[in-house]
Amino acid sequence: MNPEPFLHLIVQYWPDARPQRAAEFDECLRRNLANPWIERVHNLTESADAKVPQEFRAHPKYTEAALGRAMRYSDALAYANARLPGKVVALSNLDIFLDPASDWSRARELTRRRIVLSLSRTEFDIDGTTFKDPAFVALAFANTQDLWCFLSPLTVPNCDFDIGIIGCDNAFNHRLKIAGYFPINMPSAFQIFHYDRFRRKNGANQMDVHRNEGRPGWDRHPERQGQYLTPDFDMIKSVDQLITLLKVDDLNRYVIICEVLNRFMQIENL
Repeated sequence: MNPEPFLHLIVQYWPDARPQRAAEFDECLRRNLANPWIERVHNLTESADAKVPQEFRAHPKYTEAALGRAMRYSDALAYANARLPGKVVALSNLDIFLDPASDWSRARELTRRRIVLSLSRTEFDIDGTTFKDPAFVALAFANTQDLWCFLSPLTVPNCDFDIGIIGCDNAFNHRLKIAGYFPINMPSAFQIFHYDRFRRKNGANQMDVHRNEGRPGWDRHPERQGQYLTPDFDMIKSVDQLITLLKVDDLNRYVIICEVLNRFMQIENL
């Protein structure tokens, strides 16, 4: 596997007032800039005078544009559509870095089929060890994604909400589905790492962490206007497995069987 730089990563960098958290952000950005699959990192800053370390601004793969507010999905798509048409774009939270050992060339082929990779994460610890969050494992990572990879331009209505707020991931997946795209979560094939150890945030306490930090708009809950769950592609392999996991009763099991049958079969009476 010979990595070829083709991915354009969009993030929004901000210098957290807590040195430990800021160091996590810096490490993720540093690793993404060093990733051989990434052609360029695009930082859409909240303001024109954003404090970004010179280490990053001097990097040949770094581009900066002032957005003027916390980045929304609509902002990232508008930027990608205007400046990166025909390119494969990855949009992610700031505390995420892409695995250079994954074969990201496959992502280029998938995105040509109106597929959007909606990827859940593996947790990364300060000593370099990795692990899966048990609270997210319980739902096969269906309710948590941190990076979206797509072919630009991407036209998606009703996604004018911040990246990183509660419910944004499943809400954006819903908007993608409504717009005619196919969000797929393939975190084993395309691994991304989440570096968030200082706050000790996990799937069980994430609501409390967001509430305590008091970030404006954290509780807008865009998923209440529509949500689409995308479980790990490799964790649930059959409808029966899912029905058993969710303890679906016989009546609803029959409804599901009917829906599957009617989706994939059509009777032609001659």
